[in-house]
Amino acid sequence: MNAKRIPGHVERVGLFGGTFDPVHLGHLILAEAALEELNLDRIIFIPAGVSPFKQDHPPGASPEARLAMLRLATADEPRFSVDDRELRRNGPSYTIETVRSLLGDHPGVRFLFLIGADNLADLPNWHEIGELMNLVDFAVLDRGKGGDAVAACGFPVVRRRIDLSSTEIRDRAARGLSIRFMVPEQVYELIMTQAPYRPASSHGHL
Repeated sequence: MNAKRIPGHVERVGLFGGTFDPVHLGHLILAEAALEELNLDRIIFIPAGVSPFKQDHPPGASPEARLAMLRLATADEPRFSVDDRELRRNGPSYTIETVRSLLGDHPGVRFLFLIGADNLADLPNWHEIGELMNLVDFAVLDRGKGGDAVAACGFPVVRRRIDLSSTEIRDRAARGLSIRFMVPEQVYELIMTQAPYRPASSHGHL
């Protein structure tokens, strides 16, 4: 049961963007840690359509499959929700456009944008970054590999040592290797049945 809101409380909502190709347990661990350490009320997961920095390397799974996996992974946590507006938008997924749209839908909410430590170097190049930083606060999700960039960023940092990546999961799935304990059970079942990463001609046990 959710606690009653204190009068005048400003809802603090984390925005967790990414390709989620696929979503894995590391994403969920970091999201829960962010809830706790950043005093967030809830987190909105926002799967990207096409990242402006990865237009030559589109996601391996279809938008529909990535969205389905993310919804399955977050279904049992009432403080998690999924927003598909970037998947419904044509062209690259610019964060500033997403934030403006979300602010229109959620007036009075304080948004904290959760950025991976590996994305810090590109942050100054984000579209309309100056305006974006006026609209939201930033916090860094560091899986233990951020190094000096994280220490110098000036943002709140959530640290969890997690040696797990979507790239590794896609590679293992394509090679027919096990991913059973890397993703939530419901996501594992979807990958097993729909095979979004595994070549049709390959054989093996996931």
